[in-house]
This record gives sequence, structure tokens and C-alpha cells, in this order.
Amino acid sequence: MKLACIPAYNEANHIADVIKKSLPHVDQVVVCDDGSTDNTAKIAKSAGAIVISQSNQGYGAAISTLFDYARQHDVKIMVTLDSDGQHNADQIPLLLDAITTNDVDVSIGSRFLGDSEASGYRKAGIKIITSTANIGTNLKISDSQSGFRAYSQKAINVIHPTEKGMAVSTEILMKISNKGLSIAEVPISITYGPETSKHNSVSHGVSVLVNTVKYVSIKHPLKFYGIPGLFLTIVGIVLGGMFLEAYLDNEVVFYGSLLGAVVLFLLGSILSVTAIILFSMATLIRDNK
Repeated sequence: MKLACIPAYNEANHIADVIKKSLPHVDQVVVCDDGSTDNTAKIAKSAGAIVISQSNQGYGAAISTLFDYARQHDVKIMVTLDSDGQHNADQIPLLLDAITTNDVDVSIGSRFLGDSEASGYRKAGIKIITSTANIGTNLKISDSQSGFRAYSQKAINVIHPTEKGMAVSTEILMKISNKGLSIAEVPISITYGPETSKHNSVSHGVSVLVNTVKYVSIKHPLKFYGIPGLFLTIVGIVLGGMFLEAYLDNEVVFYGSLLGAVVLFLLGSILSVTAIILFSMATLIRDNK
């Protein structure tokens, strides 16, 4: 069975159109209504979708619920797309074909390979997040934040998202990398309307970037914490040596050098220990799988 999955929150103005355009390309459309306060759930049912209602927990929680539904119903391919109409549901076959024809586990619709109406600052923000995500996942994709994706049954069974918010897109990429799943991007068009985003672009972007950095740091602790920690420790030792040399030779106390040496040495040591602990934990987890 091919399933279109749509997380939705207060999308009464768009949800029916998204569902009706999705239905010809799949066997079933499922909407996860994430605690909407309007008629999203009622309209979605009338449009022909199965509706799962839950309290408002966030985009990531809705995606997780949809993954659970797909596993429980032995779905062969699951497509996710946004409920605000920015994704063109008529392009669902592009993502499905990447799974069935090219035999990949996950296909992602990239707005940077196709026609996009994204503004300059939006493109810049997404590219920064994507570059960071690529470092952490060792994937080479152009649009890490695209919600227009398709997953094979193999991917559905091994991906269990836990992030509640928008950082779930990066978390899923991390799991794709960790599980060794194959991935492909297909060009899509996207349309941004005045109601497309319910989040402040800057705060939303910063939040996603912070969470992306979190995942990168967990997967590569030696690079992220260890190298800076070692560098700061060495600088602290050098400053301490300079302070000690000045004191022994001239009996001059440079309190600035002493304070800098102590602070940098302690910070470097903390980062180094953090790197070792995270690396050890990650190794244990991998070995026990």
C-alpha cells in the first residue's frame, strides 16, 4: 500500500486541496491533526482522509505518529508532505518512482534542484542548516529541511523519530545515515504563500540550526568537542607557562595571563572529557546493536 501522510495544524484553508490532489497518486491519505483549534480534522475527513487526532505536540510528534501508523498497517511506501499547500501533490509520483524504479530507501524532494519561490534569506538559512547537517550525516544533499519525502518499507521500519519539533527533519537524516539507508533527491517546485509558515523565520531557523548542531556534535564528538578542547588546553598551558616564566624571572605577576590560563585550561579539559565520554557512549551503543 502507498500512503500519503500529512501532519497538520490549523490548516482548514488548505488541507482539503492537498488531500484531493494527493489521493490519485496513493492508496490512502492519512492526516495527523496536531491539536488544531479550527476545522482541520473535520474538513480532512470530508475530503477523504483518515484522520488521527492528538494534542498539540509539534511537527516532529505528528511525523512520529504517522510513521507509527505506517508500520502498523504494513505500508510499502510512505510519502510525507506539508499541509499548507506549498508542496505540489501532483509531484508525488516523482518521489515514488525514485523508490520503486531506482530502488532507494528514501527520496527527498529538493526545492533547490527544481523551481522555488524562496526568498534570498530563506535560501541562505536552509543552505547553512543543510551544510551543517551534511557534516553530521556524511550525506550530500541539497535540501535537508524538505518535508516532501518518500520512505520505503525498510526505511519505515527502522526510522523511529523522537524529536517533537521541526528538528525532526535533521534527526531523520541522522537515522538514515546511521542505518546505512540509500537516499536520492528529486527536483520539486514549491510555492510559498502568505500563510505558509506559522513560525518566525529567524527564530525558527536558529532553533533548527541549534538542534542540527546538537546532532552533529553527538555523532562526531571527537571533532566537535575534542579538537577545540585540545586546542584550548594547549593555549591554557602556554599562557600558564608564560605567567610562570615572568614570575620566576622577574617576580612580576600578570593576573590576566593567570586568569586566561586557568579559564582556557579548564574549558579545554571539560570539552576534552565531554568528547571522550560521548565517543565512548556512541561506541558502546554501536557495539550493542
